[in-house]
Amino acid sequence: MEARGWVDAADVTAFQEAGFDPQQVLEVILGVGMKTLSNYTNHIAGTELDAAFQHRAWPASEADA
Repeated sequence: MEARGWVDAADVTAFQEAGFDPQQVLEVILGVGMKTLSNYTNHIAGTELDAAFQHRAWPASEADA
């Protein structure tokens, strides 16, 4: 995320040398993408946090704190 999608080849190599395969590299990208879309959608829609997770809530920004 810090490199905005420009992943260093050495990072991909290290990931794969840790025992992961190329498909799993793509699965990480998919997971990050899905979470980002979900967060944006919920923020725009004003979705309330489920009661079961209220104890883990945090302010949306420092201005809300």
